[in-house]
This record gives sequence, C-alpha cells and structure tokens, in this order.
Amino acid sequence: MHTSPPKHQHRLAGFTLVELLLTAFIITALTAGTLASFAPVIDRMRVISLVADFHSALSRARHEAVRRRRRVDLLPVAVGDWRSGWCVAIDSNNNQRIDAGELVLHCGAAALPAGTEITARMTDSKRTYLAFDPSGRPRTVASAAVPQYGSVLFRLGQQRRKLVIGFLGRVRVCDPDRDGAAC
Repeated sequence: MHTSPPKHQHRLAGFTLVELLLTAFIITALTAGTLASFAPVIDRMRVISLVADFHSALSRARHEAVRRRRRVDLLPVAVGDWRSGWCVAIDSNNNQRIDAGELVLHCGAAALPAGTEITARMTDSKRTYLAFDPSGRPRTVASAAVPQYGSVLFRLGQQRRKLVIGFLGRVRVCDPDRDGAAC
C-alpha cells in the first residue's frame, strides 16, 4: 500500500535561529548607536552634579565661618588637587591641608569621573584652597583684609561649568559656552 504525503503540512510556530540572531543584531546596533549619542548628556549631568556639590561645600564653608565666628576653609582632600574631592574644615595651622586633629565639618565628591578637569583661578593662585572669614567674606590665608575671589572651572569632555566667587563671597554658576564673556 502506498500512502501519499499530506497535502497540507503544518509548520510549527516560532522563530528560526537565523531570525533570532538577526533580530538580536539589529537591537544591539540600535542600542549602541543610541547610547553613544547620550554620552554628552551624561557628561553634562555629571558636571552639573559636581558643580552643585562644590557650590554646596562653598556655601557650607561660608555658613560655618559666620556661625563659628572664625575662618573656615574649603580644601582639596589631596594637597593641591581638587579632583581628589574636597572638605570643609578648620585649618588651625594654616597649611591648606587637612591634618590629624583638625576639625573636618563636611566632605564631598570622593570619586570624580575619569577625565574631569578642575581649574581654579583665584587671587592667591600659589595655593589650592578657599577660605571664609567670620563675616562670610572670602579671604586669603595671608590676610583677612585681602579677598580670595576668582573662578573654578569644571570640565568633562566638551561640557563645562564655572563657579564664580565674588569679592564679597557671592557664588554664582555659569556656562562659559552659553554665557560667553559674562561668565
């Protein structure tokens, strides 16, 4: 007896391996392209966050100087390098570093993103610090009568933000790319 094959074969529902791999490849390619375009946005958000943290530390140092009626400093964790993070402290021996036994009031930004640049242009450019006197005015270590004012520029990739510290201690944030000479 001879049987003929059925006229209608039923195909199983699902995807073949080739279809699955092709779909995975397309999704991967689209995702990689999308994530690469987010890099400047991520850098911008990181810079904004760092500037906000530094601004907060400056405000804290100024507030503590007024509250405690004595000079309070904002110092880098590693001597001379803001990228190591920063602390608000009472630098009792005036050496612009945090020594054992000195009162540390607040620390911020322990680990900065790789590639972050921080450039300070202040009145006293020989040392890396910011100090406030009991009236809340910025001052140099050499003299309370000499104000410590200028700017601190944060850069990550193409993203930049600048903190400008005024003669009387007012701090403002600006975007050098958007604000131009006013920054």
